[in-house]
Amino acid sequence: MSKQKCALVVDDSKSARLVLRRMLEKHDLAVDTVESAGQALDFLIHHRPDVIFMDHMMPGMDGFEAVKAIKNNPETATIPVMMYTSKGGDLYLGQARALGAVGVLPKTVAPAELFESLRKIGLVKDRRSKVRTLHEDDASERAEDFKKHSITPPPLTPFMEPGMQSATSGLDAGQLDTHLRSLLEEQRAEIRKDMLLSMDTVSQQTSNRLNKELDEKLDALKQELPPVQTPSIVPTVLLTALLFASMAWNFSIHKQEEKDVAPVSAANDVQASSQQEAEQAVSNLEALQAETVGLLNKTWQMAGWAINQELQYPYDEIALDKQRADIVEQLLVRLSESGYAGKIILETHAGEFCLLGDQETGFRLPSPELTVEQCEFIGNPVQPSDLPAAHQSLSFANFVNSTPLLNEGPLAMEVVAASRTDPLYVYPDKSDATTAQAWNEIAEKNNRVVIFLEPQSR
Repeated sequence: MSKQKCALVVDDSKSARLVLRRMLEKHDLAVDTVESAGQALDFLIHHRPDVIFMDHMMPGMDGFEAVKAIKNNPETATIPVMMYTSKGGDLYLGQARALGAVGVLPKTVAPAELFESLRKIGLVKDRRSKVRTLHEDDASERAEDFKKHSITPPPLTPFMEPGMQSATSGLDAGQLDTHLRSLLEEQRAEIRKDMLLSMDTVSQQTSNRLNKELDEKLDALKQELPPVQTPSIVPTVLLTALLFASMAWNFSIHKQEEKDVAPVSAANDVQASSQQEAEQAVSNLEALQAETVGLLNKTWQMAGWAINQELQYPYDEIALDKQRADIVEQLLVRLSESGYAGKIILETHAGEFCLLGDQETGFRLPSPELTVEQCEFIGNPVQPSDLPAAHQSLSFANFVNSTPLLNEGPLAMEVVAASRTDPLYVYPDKSDATTAQAWNEIAEKNNRVVIFLEPQSR
């Protein structure tokens, strides 16, 4: 007897989990459910389902980030992942498959569509391989079939999800009304989330189209007008450092030429041997080269320090999102133009903030006069873990994988997520003497991206 296939449903909506679970169990699948991506990763440590149905928009780590983490782990990379979301379109499907998902199913999936998806990944057999009976879901519904058979339908067995109250315990009218209201409220929240997700997709596509048209017009204007230099801390620091290094190099070479010319001239005058003087000149040049390399390394360190002053980010943003991606891209361009060869290390730090609210209603900063013990949540709601994938947005990951600055040159990049157990700045004590404002000031300092430059040894 073949082993029963297993499925894992990951969705923060209880009603959505219940609906999909019931549909999957009709195909003789054992179904486990979790309500967040973090719980899914914990579940996969000890279990290996045959398929994963992953929601996209969830508190903390979203579905795309979870798929990336699953596919990056050799132990779980072979598990088929199906995105189960209301978001659709060719662009979304392409992004999902690029991360390793086998496909996308809508929240309002039809039974036939679900069956076809399960059949493609080998979890159910083709219905045409067996004779259908009247009792099966896919049996004929023609009038003559019903006339031939007079079968009393079996009593319906109520579907039960773990944690639900047993049907035998009985529900009075008030309890039933409360339960139905709870399910309707979950559906309302799910529909609202789907609407926001669709609006975000449309706005993003519109923004991309407008940005593309604007870039084309700007390129046309640039061909007619002289280039305009935009002041920025990154190019200013880098150009200053390179200018300083170049001046030091030229000055040292000039001084060395003066030192070399005098001994050679004296040797010609006195007809003395030049062997010792040539060896001394070579030794001086080697010392000068070592001194110059050290000077260049110090200038890169100074440039890295100046860049790090600008990479602090708010509590409700991910460390490496579109804004930080633009800064990193500008840095890569300047480093490439200056001839830099080596590694750029992005070390992400997540601050632990004192907040009010929860995942359902949203988080907000408290009044400054509140104490840290009055906070309802202390942590980082958008970056709950210290995995590098949890600190990168999809747009940043796409940029790193596609930019020619990293794929076709001497530059390399590494993303490291620092443990929040060892913060950059020490938090005050959690007591009545510590205000929420004092706590969050330290959290803001810890919520930053630190850049390290490691040039190649010359």
